[in-house]
Amino acid sequence: MTDEFLSKLKLIAPGTPIRQGVDDILNAHGGALIVFAEDYKKHPLTFQVGFHLNEDFSPQRLYELAKMDGAIVLNDEGEKILAANTHLIPDPSIPSEETGTRHRSAERIARQFNKLVIAISRRRKTITVYYGSEKHVIGDVISLMNKVNQALNTYEKYRQSFDKLLLQLDIAELEGSVTLREVCEILERAALAMKIEEEARRYLIELGTEGRLSKLTLDEMSEGVEDTVNLLILDYYNGDPDECDPETVRERLKNLPEKELLGFLSVARALNYDVSSSQQLGDVTVESHGFRILRRDSKIPMNIVTNVVRAFGTLERISQASLDQLKKVEGIGETRAAAIRRTIEMKKRQNAVQG
Repeated sequence: MTDEFLSKLKLIAPGTPIRQGVDDILNAHGGALIVFAEDYKKHPLTFQVGFHLNEDFSPQRLYELAKMDGAIVLNDEGEKILAANTHLIPDPSIPSEETGTRHRSAERIARQFNKLVIAISRRRKTITVYYGSEKHVIGDVISLMNKVNQALNTYEKYRQSFDKLLLQLDIAELEGSVTLREVCEILERAALAMKIEEEARRYLIELGTEGRLSKLTLDEMSEGVEDTVNLLILDYYNGDPDECDPETVRERLKNLPEKELLGFLSVARALNYDVSSSQQLGDVTVESHGFRILRRDSKIPMNIVTNVVRAFGTLERISQASLDQLKKVEGIGETRAAAIRRTIEMKKRQNAVQG
């Protein structure tokens, strides 16, 4: 489902005026065909209008007009009812897998004009949404809430695993004992979590106001994950970090099939490592550039962090730098240099205690 289609689904999510009107029609055992096409007058052969309206949208008006035959035409934002009792004659050569007349017309109109079309089935008691070549049957609120809760539970498990592995990485980084396999495992957990988050947010769009509490829960659980992943990618990218676009790599990881993620090999290749087998990953030792610790723990602005990494190259060299050496970096004064030293020393003490 494309982002554009998801944005269209927001128009008919629970809590919106359009959804109220659609639910009223469905609950009254009615059917309807609703087309969002404010330029319908440009296509008189396709849109043979019974009568023009140009009235403000209201759920009650939609409900009453659905009692008549023909489609109801709204503007693209769903704020105006433009026409009703409209006979649709789409291009018959456009392929359609639908069997019912209403749904077949809806699919063809959506494909022909790249418009949003809603088909409400009296017999099936379903709401089907078409947009361009995409189609989606709206689920009932209870089923969607069950899917969201399942997704939240799964996300929580991945997030807990991700956080645990990050703590282990903090220890290994300053000891200089990080392997490529460990980095790939962390990014694999993050990618799986982001996949689940994306799925949950699709359900939440359909739920509208019914999913507001679940949305707050997901927002809280997912806070900081994408930023942390971006910093991890910069830390362990095999090459000049200036040539790495972490957001592009992150999206690539998120879009990898789950089977490829679990093998870690595709994760390593996304970080620009030339590896031919998963067995190699545990033998390759890697060094952090220091982005994550400087940005997350020392709270230094990202542009200044970049300057520090350019000056020293790796976290190990940063940890060995004196205050005077740090202050030679553009943007690093006495306060920030001291903050970097405190962060490094604190991490070392924590590692010693945990060790």
